[in-house]
This record gives sequence, structure tokens and C-alpha cells, in this order.
Amino acid sequence: MTTERSPRFPAFRIIVMLVVLINLVLTIALITQVREVQQRVANLPPDLARKHDVAMLRPLRVRQILMQNCVECHSSRRLGVTVSMEPSEVQRTVERMQSHPGANIPPSEFERITASLLVARCARCHGEETLNLMVLKTQPERIATIRRMAALPGSGVRSDQALAIAQAFDRLIDQTDGGSTGGGK
Repeated sequence: MTTERSPRFPAFRIIVMLVVLINLVLTIALITQVREVQQRVANLPPDLARKHDVAMLRPLRVRQILMQNCVECHSSRRLGVTVSMEPSEVQRTVERMQSHPGANIPPSEFERITASLLVARCARCHGEETLNLMVLKTQPERIATIRRMAALPGSGVRSDQALAIAQAFDRLIDQTDGGSTGGGK
């Protein structure tokens, strides 16, 4: 008696060969895609985002605050005078404006306006992009930067005003984080 082998054996071989062939095709496709991703990553610029890009995600909007709240009644020349005022004098001036007819300054805006006027001192030499870089710094770094600028001739900032100006930056940054959108008038 002879035992016959089942005819399934060649069919099984064909199925295994097809599975191996499909696996080989899929592996080649995967390797091709991995190489393509590697090439894309290699072509990326070394600096995906610059400090300026990150700073612009949370702009201080000093100019916008002053335009919304001050320029309607005051000329640029009048606003320029505040740059030379002491921080406490700026605060008193902004508070005193509430008593003027037609001022309509909500008390919530006093702090923003005062902070913006103090930060505007820096705008004598620096643009908004540079001012927005202060958002990325810690308060001690901001104070050190302001003191370094105060030491420069013609800066218009004294080193004893550094803390008040740094606190003004903090107020503007905190209000930016808090979702305050402004619009006093």
C-alpha cells in the first residue's frame, strides 16, 4: 500500500510564494517612503522658527493700545512728552484724564495705557518686533536688558526706571495672556 501525497502541497507552495512576494513589495514601498521622508527632513531649514516668529505669537500691541486710547484726543507731539515723564507722573496723568470731559476711559484701561506709555520709551530706538522679543524673556532678563539699554547714551531711560518699565512689560504680557483684547473707546 502506498500512501499518496495530497495535491494541496503545490497549492500551499503557491500561497506561501504569493505572501512572500506581497511582503517583499510592501517592504520595498515602505523603504521608499522612509527614504522620501528622510530627504524631506534633510531639506528642512536648520531654524524652523526664529525668535521673532515665536515673539509674534504673543505681540504686545503697544501701538494699538495707544492708537485706541490716546490718539483720538492727543497729538503725536503731546504723546511724545510722556516719554520723558517719570513712571509715577505718567500714572497720575492717566488717572487725571478720567476727569476730563469726553475722556470715557474705563478704569480697566488705566493700567494698560500707563504700561504702554512706559514701554513706548523703548520704541524711541526699537521697533515693535524688537519690543515683542521681551515677551520671551523672564523678568530678571527684562530688567537686565533695560538696564543695559539705559547705559547707552541717548536712550532716554535711566537705570532706576528699569524696574518700572520691566513691570510695565509684565502687565502688558499678563493682559495678553489673559485674553484682554483692548478697545477702551
